[in-house]
Amino acid sequence: MEDRSPKFLRGRSFLSVADDMLKTRTYGIGRICIVDGCGTRLSAYNPSSVCALHGGAWQDDFHRSARKSSRREEIGRRCAFEPCAREFTTTNPAKKYCSDACRMRAFQARVMVARRMGDMRGARRAS
Repeated sequence: MEDRSPKFLRGRSFLSVADDMLKTRTYGIGRICIVDGCGTRLSAYNPSSVCALHGGAWQDDFHRSARKSSRREEIGRRCAFEPCAREFTTTNPAKKYCSDACRMRAFQARVMVARRMGDMRGARRAS
């Protein structure tokens, strides 16, 4: 670790010391993945000696997401749109409607009720 005492700063401007501390570390330009047959050129900012494909990090993410989705169990529900009331299964615990069509019809019904309520309030004020 470098010395940051007042003695170290003597003779150098504070800004040049701050610039040295903020510089991004690089690992060389033109490096190639060390795996035989792979010609992938590595980024100067990549500290690894292998490319992302051979590093294996993407495999961990892929397997983790696959396991996460397999844990969910199916839930039996009844559509919240009253005229439909169809039974359906889902893995999403927040899902209320059997389809997008029912979801949109329920929304339109709520909008119509809100408009009627607004019309009724407006009629009361006018009289």
